[in-house]
Amino acid sequence: MAIDNLAPRTGRVGYDGSRFGIGGLFLMTMLLSLVTLGIYNFWGRTQIRRAVWGATSVDGEPFEYIGTGKELLFGFLKAIAILIGVGAALFGITFVMARLLRSGMVLQLAPLAFYLILSVLAVAAVYLATRYRLSRTLWRGIRFGLDGEAWSFVKGTIGYSLLALATLGICLPLLRTWQTRTIVNNARYGTVPFRMEARGATLIWPWVLTMLLAGPTLGIMLVWYRVREFRTWSSSISVAGLKLDSRLRLGDVLGPAILLTVITVVFFIALLLPTVFDLLEAWRTRVPPPPTSTLSIVGIWIYVALAPTINFIVLGHPVLKASCETMAIGGALDLEAVAQSSDAGPRTGEGLFALLDGGGL
Repeated sequence: MAIDNLAPRTGRVGYDGSRFGIGGLFLMTMLLSLVTLGIYNFWGRTQIRRAVWGATSVDGEPFEYIGTGKELLFGFLKAIAILIGVGAALFGITFVMARLLRSGMVLQLAPLAFYLILSVLAVAAVYLATRYRLSRTLWRGIRFGLDGEAWSFVKGTIGYSLLALATLGICLPLLRTWQTRTIVNNARYGTVPFRMEARGATLIWPWVLTMLLAGPTLGIMLVWYRVREFRTWSSSISVAGLKLDSRLRLGDVLGPAILLTVITVVFFIALLLPTVFDLLEAWRTRVPPPPTSTLSIVGIWIYVALAPTINFIVLGHPVLKASCETMAIGGALDLEAVAQSSDAGPRTGEGLFALLDGGGL
């Protein structure tokens, strides 16, 4: 339902963050994390979230992030302990089985089993990380939250992933939409639940078209699909008498996406071109090629370290701004239906997700 059909109209989402101010926080986090062997990353990430959350508003009321670096650090340490425990248990089990069966082949199953378990934990971590972030997010003093079980999210993800694999990726929209709908429908603002009605089936044909044309359009169709996906999801979300309606368009995000791609390609070409010339010369003269230039290796590592800063300044900021400023809100907020939840959320941060979310929010 279009927002123009809703009455009364209450307002829009705003974003007034500083591109280079928040980008500077990304850069400072990277530099101080190097100096502190990664410890500062948890406090730096907290500062970034507070800046982004505070720059985003609904009807002029900004969001507030109340998480702490200490919570993120303890969550990370807990995840490390879990991974060490899982790894040790798997090694012990396979070692005993290898001795009993007198077969060294059993020991080779331990790494495979570990990666499978790690994949399952990673999916659960996405859900648990969202629960933590929502529990540390306030609007008008009311805390958000996420109910439901991570294990149910894992089981559904596995099922839809197998379906996407069996259909050669055609059913990927079913997986992504189901994951998003599950999270949104388990989310709440205070005690009032969110509702998302989008179905992945409506995105299958746009996704098939994207798969066919992604190459010929040099990836532009991928950007087009993500915009359409975001618009479809957002425009089906409602909470406490309000309904969202995204009017994001390809032109709002295409320029920054192309610019980031060009910067990345040019940077890597500049770094790797000397190595390519050396390989061609070695092929022409039939002599062993020289080792890869140390300068190229160092340059690649520098780019990887700067990637979160570059991504936010070039792409993240304009996309976030466009996504907010093209988001309309319809309906009337029923404040009487909203009450503060007694559930304060998890006591520690994102744990395993911190290992997988390199540099992100």
